[in-house]
Amino acid sequence: MKTTSDIKGKKVLLVGSTGILGKTHAKILADLGCDLVIADRPESNVSEFAKELDVQGLTMDVLSENSVSEGVASAVNSLGGLDGVVFNAAVTGESLVKFDNPFPDFDDYPLDLWNRVIDVNLTGAFLVARETGPALRKDGGGSLIMVSSIYGVVAPDHRIYEGQPFSSFPGYSASKAGIIGLSKWLATLWAMDDVRVNNVSPGGVYNNHSKEFDDAYSNRTPMGRMARPDDITGAIVYLLSDASKYFTGQNMVVDGGLSCW
Repeated sequence: MKTTSDIKGKKVLLVGSTGILGKTHAKILADLGCDLVIADRPESNVSEFAKELDVQGLTMDVLSENSVSEGVASAVNSLGGLDGVVFNAAVTGESLVKFDNPFPDFDDYPLDLWNRVIDVNLTGAFLVARETGPALRKDGGGSLIMVSSIYGVVAPDHRIYEGQPFSSFPGYSASKAGIIGLSKWLATLWAMDDVRVNNVSPGGVYNNHSKEFDDAYSNRTPMGRMARPDDITGAIVYLLSDASKYFTGQNMVVDGGLSCW
């Protein structure tokens, strides 16, 4: 019987592989022996990162239906099928800082900014699921994992963002809640094909935040700290492994207990 960490040889596509969580997921999955393809947006360093890990890399723009379709087809062809897919692409608060006025008041929130977040975080998830589903079903089943967020489960405490260069924003919570709903819908659709569809919802992950923000967030968490990237990957490994073969339609919340309070 395979153990939780026994994912050696699993054919896995990881979409969204060059951010703080994606890099950690990719490194650990490669170390554990997955037959791995990592994908990320064209302007990322996914090709160089893939060479560093000695895995296959490809560019995929989840805003483009053609790019997703072609990228998935390339991954399936390279791997000879799919055992697992991880959708980890997202617009986050930190990634918006580079834009002009990325966190406007809700009363003045522009539709184009809302649409961009929904298009990447939710429509991108839909496209990846639609394109990878046939390959997952073809060879006796597999695992589709959507990375949501604690803010798809509970609302943020807006007070902890006061004085910070970034903030929570409406499209993020809406899209991450939507991913959970999409995953549950797919789980019931594909269950008889032995395709498991689940969510992993991380709490706040430390990413060189200011001490003020780190303290404020940590004080909202029973474990008294923000997550480290490798705190989240264990859930991904479990869901890719055969140890989770009767586990579908669920949302694994990895938040240090924040949602208990």
